Amino acid sequence: MDPHHHPAPRYAALSACLLLALCTPLAHGQAALLVLIFGDKAATENFHFTLDAGLNLSSTPGVAGTTPATGFYFGLGTYVRLNDNWAFTPEFKPVSPRGAKGFEKAFPDPTGALGSYSTQLQLSYIDVPLQLHRRLTDRFYLRAGPQVSFLNKATLSTTGDLVGGDAFTVTEDIEDRVMPWELALPIDIGVVFSKPRGFKGIDLRMRYCLGLTEVFDAKATDISSTNSTFQFFLSFPFVNVEQHSTP
Repeated sequence: MDPHHHPAPRYAALSACLLLALCTPLAHGQAALLVLIFGDKAATENFHFTLDAGLNLSSTPGVAGTTPATGFYFGLGTYVRLNDNWAFTPEFKPVSPRGAKGFEKAFPDPTGALGSYSTQLQLSYIDVPLQLHRRLTDRFYLRAGPQVSFLNKATLSTTGDLVGGDAFTVTEDIEDRVMPWELALPIDIGVVFSKPRGFKGIDLRMRYCLGLTEVFDAKATDISSTNSTFQFFLSFPFVNVEQHSTP
């Protein structure tokens, strides 16, 4: 077996599919709750919410030797119709992981007590994208706009073997070495799989999120990198319509 081959992304993808399947009934339950809180005005073609869940594939370009890491992505979106082709779609995504594998060279062992080991950077953000939605056809659309993110957690997780042969796992909090916020540019392409009917509908979206600011604090470390993230997720619109609806 190739020592550099990692089956984890394959299993993570399967887990993500399972998560999305479980999210379908959850989305419909959340729809009823939102309508109870905000009333029928929160479930129209002109203004409604979405529940989004899927898989992240993140990396830190600029740091040599690192490879992408996977994670689960989850949050709430809003659709505000401006006209037949345009909408404003702010979102709140409290579960948005980022990071990368292969940080052992960037954060080497200062003691020399470690044998073979690997270190993964694990970042957790709260994302607030503010995008414009452009309808292309009845099925396809594009979205783009700025995003501000707030760091929720930053850790280095190291696993491996000591020089003596014992296995170990160590998790280190490095929030003091990571910038507390980030600016980014998310760009989406979406496809509507089923039209909303009685709170039932589904979109598939692929997002590339280009980090525009440094991940690490220059005063605390000499590492320089931005976040680069692909997100694949399903979006469940909470729309209650009687007639033909447009995406």
